[in-house]
Amino acid sequence: METAGEQKMMTENPKRTGALLIAAAPVLVAGSVAWVFPSETAAVLGHWALPALSLSALFLALGLAIEWRGLRILLVVLATTLVLGWNRSSATSTSHFAGACLGLLLMLVVGRAVDTQRRMRLAMLTFLSTGMVMLFLGLAGASLQPGTPLVSMLPVKLPGIRLGLSGLAGGDVNPNALAAAVLLVAPLAMSVLILGTREKTDWLGLLPLAFAVAAMGAVIMAISRSRTAWIAVWLILVGLLVRSVRSALSRFIVGAFVAAPLFVVSTNVVFLSQEEFAVEASHFWQTAHDRAEIMTQGLACWRQSPWLGVGLNEFRSMYKPADIDLAHAHNIFLQIALDVGAVGSAAYWGLMTFLFMRAGQAAKGPSGPGRSAAAGSAISLVAVILFGLLDAVPLGSKIGLFQWMTSGLILAAWRTRSVVNCLPGTHGTASAHDVRRRCHGDG
Repeated sequence: METAGEQKMMTENPKRTGALLIAAAPVLVAGSVAWVFPSETAAVLGHWALPALSLSALFLALGLAIEWRGLRILLVVLATTLVLGWNRSSATSTSHFAGACLGLLLMLVVGRAVDTQRRMRLAMLTFLSTGMVMLFLGLAGASLQPGTPLVSMLPVKLPGIRLGLSGLAGGDVNPNALAAAVLLVAPLAMSVLILGTREKTDWLGLLPLAFAVAAMGAVIMAISRSRTAWIAVWLILVGLLVRSVRSALSRFIVGAFVAAPLFVVSTNVVFLSQEEFAVEASHFWQTAHDRAEIMTQGLACWRQSPWLGVGLNEFRSMYKPADIDLAHAHNIFLQIALDVGAVGSAAYWGLMTFLFMRAGQAAKGPSGPGRSAAAGSAISLVAVILFGLLDAVPLGSKIGLFQWMTSGLILAAWRTRSVVNCLPGTHGTASAHDVRRRCHGDG
């Protein structure tokens, strides 16, 4: 049964929503360009351009959420703490503030504009296409360890392109960041492949693209050697085995993937020499000790301003020793608390809970694309949270934009969960006009 808030959402003012979407389009495009090319934008338009576009994006996002009571309250609180966090930090935080504002606007634009089967497929194609480009650019610029398999086969690093992953223009891409990008993009591709589709046109576009993204993601996960990402994937597989996988064959396949890493690790330990084992154990201890030290300093900094945080991206300048450029606190819960405090953290995690609830409802609906989008996007959010237990995709980071787009796909899937595939007899007593609009996007 629909709640009062959900019924209100379904009776939104289409003219106001349409006007807001029209206004959001140029702000989203211009803001993204200014965010990706901040120096060039500042040279042409001045340093005020990116903050102005970011604030505009934030107000438009709140406008698009105004008729959804629960989401509106969460976004108002989060937006307020974002502005305060930006105001409390140094000028270098403007990029993170812009990324968060543009991400929220992107989530609401996708959630509002995607209301038909055709638009849902187009949104999924756009997401996978953009993700494919980002993964390729990241792989081309990744700094992989010597001896990593396939290093000699990788393309030459692409010079001076600021796109997709932070650090691509300034040097090497962090392999952990590249693996995090896979965790955000690949689940939707896997969802499309596993849940399938009834439309023949998808065999020419959506399915081949999903296969390509999944294949590239698997290669990147193998060669990046990101243990944090591997642990996140393994925990997701354990969760699927316990809660979601029902058929015997599927349980066997997932169970094999769960058991394989344990078998490989135990086998390697048996065949390691005492010296090699000592080296591996020392490296593991050092990594754990370093991250514990980072989190300890982060917790101490957060206690200085627990309610509103120390400012967006400000922990980076507070970390000691100062000659180490630390991107984040290596824990997503701690990093968000540092950025926007306990108040903003409550709003952010409330938003995640809101999205998971809507994804669960949409995944049970009759819409094929909606089920795939909801399931894949929900797993993306779970994956990035699990990755954040020992690492982080901070608010406003470049790859974090994909997190907000998956959130928008969840909202869109929930809003269109009652829209089924264009098959005879699936629309009940719907009028011909409604059928055309739902199936083909005709207004």
